[in-house]
Amino acid sequence: MRSTVTVLFLFFASLQSFAQTELLETVQESMETITGRAKTDSTKLEEVNTQAVSDSMQINTAQESKVGEKTARPEAVVGDVRENLTDALDKATDIISPSKILTIFISFLFVWLTTKGTNWMYRSLADRFNRHRLRILRLQPITNIILWVITIYVLVVTIFNPTSDTLWALMGSSALALGFAAQDILKNIFGGLLIIFDRPFQVGDRINVGGNYGEVVKIGVRTTQINTLDDSIVTVPNSTIVSDNISNANSGALDCMVVVDLWLPVGIDVEKVRKIAFEAAITSRYLNIDKPVVVLFFDHFDNQPATNVKIKAYVLDARYEKGFAGDVTEAAKKALGEAGVYAGA
Repeated sequence: MRSTVTVLFLFFASLQSFAQTELLETVQESMETITGRAKTDSTKLEEVNTQAVSDSMQINTAQESKVGEKTARPEAVVGDVRENLTDALDKATDIISPSKILTIFISFLFVWLTTKGTNWMYRSLADRFNRHRLRILRLQPITNIILWVITIYVLVVTIFNPTSDTLWALMGSSALALGFAAQDILKNIFGGLLIIFDRPFQVGDRINVGGNYGEVVKIGVRTTQINTLDDSIVTVPNSTIVSDNISNANSGALDCMVVVDLWLPVGIDVEKVRKIAFEAAITSRYLNIDKPVVVLFFDHFDNQPATNVKIKAYVLDARYEKGFAGDVTEAAKKALGEAGVYAGA
């Protein structure tokens, strides 16, 4: 009996110990689970806090960047404007530099002096070789225009060195601007080119434009100069010449016809007067004997009856026109007076 009690006691003691051990293990596992969950929650909380801090930092950074952009945007605009102005000034300085301006001025001065020299050379050659005077003088305006065109082209290509697109654009814009701003000048320039290439007259010809009669001494780009019989220089715009009627006495020939008018009474001896007029013409030193001399008679009854005697002859050189007319008039009046033509009337 005592042994049975002892065994039962030991069994219940073992069972109680086992139960306590199991309870302790369960409590430990629960504690470990709770601790793990706490750690997990703590980690998640730290992650959330970290994410919140990161989001807060991003928001602050974005706000700061926006503020910086707002602050830097005017500064950037000012910087761009300053940079553009600097580039424009640099380009303008490159294009309009003192050295380039001096080069252009010297080139234009040289060409101007060269044209003056060539004009003097052509005049000297024309005076020396009188038979070829008009052929020599025709080269004068052509040479001047070629010199100016070549000089301007070389200056533009060498100094400014534009591209083909830039050159075409510049030519187009320049033509448009000049077309509105300088219509009269452009008309005169194109008129001068038409005169040179169409050649209605040349230097040395005797022309009549707008009542101005005389020898053409210069055909310029803008105007034409005429030396009248009174030795006055008349400057006529080329546009006026192109749009007006032109009378050319010699049309490039060295000689030209001169018409001398004599007014006599109606009742004259025609044959006697014809002989006197013919002799007065052929005795002039300016006469071109290779061309015929013609004497014509016309009666007029406007204010009072009168006979107009026209003596037509050619002179050796168009410059002798006035001298020939004076010689013939003087010789004819002397001979008519001696023949008693005026007294007989």
